[in-house]
Parts: sequence; C-alpha cells; structure tokens
Amino acid sequence: MNNFVLFLICLLIGVGLGATYGVLNFVKLIFKNNVIVANILNFAYGLWCGVVALVTTINLNFGQFRWFIVLGFVLGVILERKTLGKLFAKIFLWLYNKLSKCLSALKNTKLVKKILKWEMEKL
Repeated sequence: MNNFVLFLICLLIGVGLGATYGVLNFVKLIFKNNVIVANILNFAYGLWCGVVALVTTINLNFGQFRWFIVLGFVLGVILERKTLGKLFAKIFLWLYNKLSKCLSALKNTKLVKKILKWEMEKL
C-alpha cells in the first residue's frame, strides 16, 4: 500500500479516535467527573487506541511500524478535537442541560415523590 494512502487512512482513524474521546468526555460529565470513573474510562480508551493501532499496523502495513502511522493518528485526533470536537461538545452540553432540567422537573412531581416515599416505607 502506498505510504501516503496509509497516512490518510491513519488520519481518518485518528479522527474516529478523537470522536470516541469526545463521547467519553460526555460520559465523564454524566458521572460528575468522578475520579474513579474517569481513570477507568481513560485506561479503557488508552487500551482501545493501542488495539486500533496494532490492528491497523498489522492489517494495512503487514506489521511494519512506521512513525508516520503514529503521526497520522495524532494529527487526526488533534484535527477532530479542534474542529468537529468543539461542535460535538456544544451538542453534548446542550443535551446534558436538557436532560438535567427534565430529570429535575420530573423529580419534583407529586407522583415521583409518592413513589419515593412508598419505596422508603418498604425499607
């Protein structure tokens, strides 16, 4: 495979990895930046990136490691974080705020208060 084509493929894979990191940031936000959850997600993300890099290297370059492959991944992640990542972050934040408002409004309804009171009496 041509090295330039391989670099472009790695760049696109890097964009996908950057988008995955954006989703993980949304999950961290849901858990209120819990350190344990953040560490587990960061570890899993690092493991995922390693597996993707290994599979890409084996399948596309016959197991030969080249620095431009890593450069393609890194530039793809940076490109996604600086462009699409900002858009996705705004969308996720809007979604989080809407869900928070809906849940807090639901929590203040009489039906939910009765259900919670009934559950507490059962204990």
